[in-house]
Amino acid sequence: MEHSVQLGTQYYRESICAHLRELRDQEELPVQIIELQQGKRWIIDCQFHDPTSEATENEDTVQKIHRYYLANVLADTILHHWEKDHVVKILKKRHYLQQENWQVLLNKALDHLNRGLGQVRGYCVNRKTNLVTQILSCLDDRSVFDIEGFLRFRAKDYKNEVNKAVEFAIDEYIIEKEYEEFIQLLKNFVDSQKPKLDWLHVGMTPQGKFHLYNKEGIKVTHEFLEDYQLDNVHELGYEDLLVSALIAVAPRQITLHIRYDGYKDTLQTIRNVFGDRVQDCQGCSLCEKF
Repeated sequence: MEHSVQLGTQYYRESICAHLRELRDQEELPVQIIELQQGKRWIIDCQFHDPTSEATENEDTVQKIHRYYLANVLADTILHHWEKDHVVKILKKRHYLQQENWQVLLNKALDHLNRGLGQVRGYCVNRKTNLVTQILSCLDDRSVFDIEGFLRFRAKDYKNEVNKAVEFAIDEYIIEKEYEEFIQLLKNFVDSQKPKLDWLHVGMTPQGKFHLYNKEGIKVTHEFLEDYQLDNVHELGYEDLLVSALIAVAPRQITLHIRYDGYKDTLQTIRNVFGDRVQDCQGCSLCEKF
C-alpha cells in the first residue's frame, strides 16, 4: 500500500523533519521524507509504503494511522516552536515592555498555557489533543497541509488561547513590578522612621484579630491599632491596618506569634517590608494566649 501527504512550511522545516525522523525510528513508520524547496517555502513530501498492508479493506485504517502520526508531529512543532515565536511577536509590539523582560514574560505565558490558567492538571495534554484533532480534520479533507496557513486561517480558538495567556502574563508581571516598587517605598519609609518601640510582638486570635505587645509583654494594641481601626477598618481592611500600624511604629524587632495559614499574604508583606527585623516565635507563653 502506498500513499503520500505533503506538508508545506516556510519556517519550521527543520523541526518537522526532525520530529518525523525521530518518529520513523521509534515507531518503525514506513515513510520516506523528501524535502523540496520552492522559493522561501519548503514542501516535505511524506511517502508511505507499507508492504504489510496489502488488503484493500485495511488501507483506509492504515492511512488514518499514518495521518495521526503526522498530526502529532505537526502539533509538537506548533507547541514547541511556533508558540514561542508567536508570544515573542506579541511582546515586541508592546513597546512599553523592555526586551530584557521578554524571557520572563515568555516563561510566564507558556506556564499559563501548560497549566491552563488554573484549569485541571494534564491541560497541556488536552491542548495537544485538541490541536491534533483540528489538524486531522484538515488531513482528512486533502493530502496537503500548510502549517502557516493552518495557523493563520484554521486555528482561531487556539491562537485566542495563546493571546489570552500572554495578556494574563503581562498583567501579572505588571502587578508584580508595582508590588515590588510599593514594598521598596515602604521599606525606605520604615528605614527613615525613628522607632517608637525597640520590640513589638504580634499575635492573632483564631477569629483573625491581631494583638500587639511590647517587649515587657504589656498589651499596646489600643495605642497602635484599635483606635486607628475604628476610623479606617471599613476603608482599608483589618490586615492593611496592621501593616500600617507596624510601619507607623517602625519597631527595631518584630516577633510574630501566628500559627494560622489564612494571612500568608499579609505576613509576607510584613516580612518583605521589615526584612531581618522580623522573626517567627517557635512557641512561648505569649503564643498560648491565642
